[in-house]
Amino acid sequence: MKHPDHELWQSLPRAAKRLAPRLLAEWGDDRSRYQDAQSVQELAGTAPVPFQSGNFAKAHKRFACLKPLRNALHQFAWQTTLSQPWAATYYQRKRAEGKSHSMAVRALANVWVRIIFRMWQEQSCYQPLIFEAAQLAHAKRTA
Repeated sequence: MKHPDHELWQSLPRAAKRLAPRLLAEWGDDRSRYQDAQSVQELAGTAPVPFQSGNFAKAHKRFACLKPLRNALHQFAWQTTLSQPWAATYYQRKRAEGKSHSMAVRALANVWVRIIFRMWQEQSCYQPLIFEAAQLAHAKRTA
């Protein structure tokens, strides 16, 4: 017997047989558990923690999080750089900004959490064309 969200998680690029079940298990299937994508990002540890002291301001890695979820998202995000051109471009842009490999992959995982949260709430599979259209629309507004 398959889980009701099986197809949703299987639709994620390069998640397939190994990462999709792991992501589902770590994320959960209770749709009332998370208020929004940011709450998932904070719980998963992909959202940075701002730190400020006087004139010094910095963001650092979130240590209080569900580490198995963070690890699954980190592995998934890295795998997507191999098949999704936008993910590879995003990763390379972060590296060019001087971010370490881990920081760049965590930032990419943060983007994926927003995408997955929306898919999960709407119970719809990942469709690259929809994401790319939204990405272009957003780019036009910020330009």
